[in-house]
Amino acid sequence: MIPVTKHTEQIKIYNHYTNYKGRLFIKTLCDLFNDVAERQTETLGVDVNTLNKQGQTWMLHRLHIQIFKMPHKEETVILETWPSGIERLFALRDYRMLRQDGEVLVNATSEWMLIDLKRRRPLRQTQEIVEMSTGHRIEKITLPPLLQEKERMLRMTEGRLFPATFDNIDFNGHVTQASYMRWLTNSLPFDFLRNHILTEVEVVYEHEIMPDTDIYSYYQIEQEGEEIVIAHQIKDETGEKLHCVAKSVWKPHADSKFAEE
Repeated sequence: MIPVTKHTEQIKIYNHYTNYKGRLFIKTLCDLFNDVAERQTETLGVDVNTLNKQGQTWMLHRLHIQIFKMPHKEETVILETWPSGIERLFALRDYRMLRQDGEVLVNATSEWMLIDLKRRRPLRQTQEIVEMSTGHRIEKITLPPLLQEKERMLRMTEGRLFPATFDNIDFNGHVTQASYMRWLTNSLPFDFLRNHILTEVEVVYEHEIMPDTDIYSYYQIEQEGEEIVIAHQIKDETGEKLHCVAKSVWKPHADSKFAEE
């Protein structure tokens, strides 16, 4: 077994990674998480291609991101990832993005299931994965949960329709988790997104979204002091099947140039 250390990469924030204000898209942040995790799992021999040969794959169950400051275009940042533990059937993986002076920009933690490709059902984590996830002393990132059971039960009416097209599909043949994140945020009104900054989001993925299907991304906005807290659900076009549930936290920005950053 290869000794587990943090996998670290320098990432250039290109213009097409960012919105019209020059801040990194949350969807692109998730894509970057996937990229660095893939490279570490290849090194450790538990990458998707290796698992596929054994009739298995990885599937994300939960992702929780805490954002202190999003990087801007032309910045070069450091992105770290490491397997961070085992909890029930889930293998945990953490991420941290930093500026080159060590300032922490983003913390994130995630839960992954090992899936039987034929049956599409969870498997117990292998001994190799357990050892890789627990046999080191790297400190785990702990984020208090945002989501509560009531978010699953809410009946929401505000939302937007999105199709699952070819560009949304990942290596497992279903919608990539980063596309969920894009749909969650893009369902919100333009003026809201223009005037607020995302500071935290937690997503639980419930059911796969397959190609050429339509989904509704619903939201419900609440004010909590100076923060805006939004409950999200992504459902199928009938409104009955829940594909994911999420909660996000936003703050107003000082001005259109994000002067506070």
